[in-house]
Amino acid sequence: MKIKIPFLFLLLLSCQGPWSYWPENPENYRGIWIYAYIISGRSVQNVCLDKLHALGETRMQGFEFYESAEIKVSGSFNGKDTSFFLMPNSAGYAENPNCFTGPGDLLADAGKNFELEASITWDSAGIMSVSTFNSKTYIPQKFNILRAYDLEKQPFGPRDTIFYLPPPMDLQANYFVPEYSDDVGGVVVSIVYGNDIYWGENSIDRILEQFRKRDTADHAFFGDRQILYGGIRNQQTGNMNKVIDSIPVMGINMPAIGKASVLFYAATPEYFKFEETFLEGGDSRISPVYNIQGGAGIFAGMLVDTFQVNFKTPDSVATFPYFESQVKYCLQAKSNPGDAYEIRLYHRECVKIWDRIIWLDILCGSEEKCNVPIPDQWSLIPPDALKNVLKTHEIITWCEHRDFPINQYPLCGSMLVRYSKTGKISPILDREVKKWCEKHPDDEECLV
Repeated sequence: MKIKIPFLFLLLLSCQGPWSYWPENPENYRGIWIYAYIISGRSVQNVCLDKLHALGETRMQGFEFYESAEIKVSGSFNGKDTSFFLMPNSAGYAENPNCFTGPGDLLADAGKNFELEASITWDSAGIMSVSTFNSKTYIPQKFNILRAYDLEKQPFGPRDTIFYLPPPMDLQANYFVPEYSDDVGGVVVSIVYGNDIYWGENSIDRILEQFRKRDTADHAFFGDRQILYGGIRNQQTGNMNKVIDSIPVMGINMPAIGKASVLFYAATPEYFKFEETFLEGGDSRISPVYNIQGGAGIFAGMLVDTFQVNFKTPDSVATFPYFESQVKYCLQAKSNPGDAYEIRLYHRECVKIWDRIIWLDILCGSEEKCNVPIPDQWSLIPPDALKNVLKTHEIITWCEHRDFPINQYPLCGSMLVRYSKTGKISPILDREVKKWCEKHPDDEECLV
């Protein structure tokens, strides 16, 4: 078979394909990451730092990795231009001293510009270094939900009650129609709820029922919120409407009974460039896009609108209580005696359920029925009693799930030392063990 010259030329030309766009071994980023968000009507919270970890290095987020940190935020708060320094948020969400917060009474204004400046002194691979950062952002001028439509395409407003419908209707979407300013880069959608809600049977249940019985544990969610959409871009294809002109939220993502708030975060374009190239990027040819000068990460402004909804469902729809589903999930290995504790060892989100089990073991012992009030505070569990109901490796895991709160619960200090002897690599861990043993020279773990 003859190959014509023009065809051969085109074949060779096509072989200059996508690999010609591969980067020339770009240098990996080595330094500090920063994640900071300025949200309208809220104080500055959870501005978080992290360092790049080496392969095999254990992340110890319960302890600061830096020697000192100065983080300054400037912008319009409560209608006035002002600036302030952030403080470590040691009492914050994860008791993480690498996260910082500002004054609670200073609320960010929509449509304004903000600047972040930081100077971090830290140990970078054995060398004390000072890293400085700078970044600017803004909060969009306008974003709010004008109207909404339920699964049956009927309009509803804030605080109205809508139906959660059984499969296959749960794969239909509720639509939220906003108005917004041109400076909105896109929208992040999340849902916030309390522990009194019920989730409903859904289309996934119907599929799984062909292979096994329906399981309450499949409906276990932890925390008080979920991100429904990480980002819907403000973009347009051809003559069609922009993507954010009608924001869909599928019924399967909504509760069946109770009330919840759908939160719409209108963010800057820089956030979505970061999301696409780093958070969702799996292609090594694409370089992450940061807006932090001198570091990596994101500093983004967001304008939030909250839309509260009440839910109900027909009696024929099976529902699953929030807390009951969590308990079933965290105890689902109970039927296998040898694996009864494994789910708690590997799933950090089960730690609160684990606390409840510990309290019942301590307060009730072997009694099958024991109606005693369970204390809310895990830190009140007597250390000696904890040693009686858990094995040492379980106590280590229980402390690890809480990032070793050695100040609140000194037993976790001893467990931190034991943890360090299991081959973990971390200069932060080594530092904290050294400090602990200097303060507690009689600790039996420090004597071994």
